Amino acid sequence: MNDDIVPSAGDGLGSAARVVRWSGVTGFVLPALTLAVYPIWSYPETQTPGVDVARWASDHHAQLVVTQVLNTVGVTLWFVFGAAVWTYLRDRLPRRSILPGCFAAAFFGCAILLLSGFTAFNLLLYRDRSAEQASLLYDLTFGLLAMSGLPTVVALGSFAVAVYRHQVLPRYTAHLALAAAAVHPLLLAAFIVERGPLSLEGLSITAMPAFLFAWILGTASAMPRRR
Repeated sequence: MNDDIVPSAGDGLGSAARVVRWSGVTGFVLPALTLAVYPIWSYPETQTPGVDVARWASDHHAQLVVTQVLNTVGVTLWFVFGAAVWTYLRDRLPRRSILPGCFAAAFFGCAILLLSGFTAFNLLLYRDRSAEQASLLYDLTFGLLAMSGLPTVVALGSFAVAVYRHQVLPRYTAHLALAAAAVHPLLLAAFIVERGPLSLEGLSITAMPAFLFAWILGTASAMPRRR
């Protein structure tokens, strides 16, 4: 199968591939811009006392609002990206394959959990909070982000199997998906490990999503184009 040309100029694959490209690239770029505004590794550790978290949220309010807008719009575009990838897989895989459905359900579940985490953080920024409220909302933010790990495994695992078995896209997109699927279960360790790189305050919360972003950009770039 030629991965560079859409099979038919009259079918919907060209449209789906085009939507994957623009939504994937934009959904990658917008959250990436937050690294220039206020990088996530500069956030306080989750063990930080609530009074300090509340003070930090107040001191950096403008920067944090900008990062939340960029993150929220970017992840919202993932719904468009996920729907377009689902359409692309559905039209190229065998009719009875459950892989497109597994991908779509799990990818949308991941996006919903991420937006739920953003909601908790937005509430932290909405008004001045007591120390107890600040701690709860801050922990809830990172807890919801960590919970998105398992749906991500299902989504990217389904995508990788589809590419490996049916060659619907270049194999490197499956390699990226498999790498991201392999590391995301480690996010659950954040609920067990109190300190260190696998804790809520560690590098896992910031480093593991980089694999997901790499897959999104790689998949968007690999989508076939018409001549």
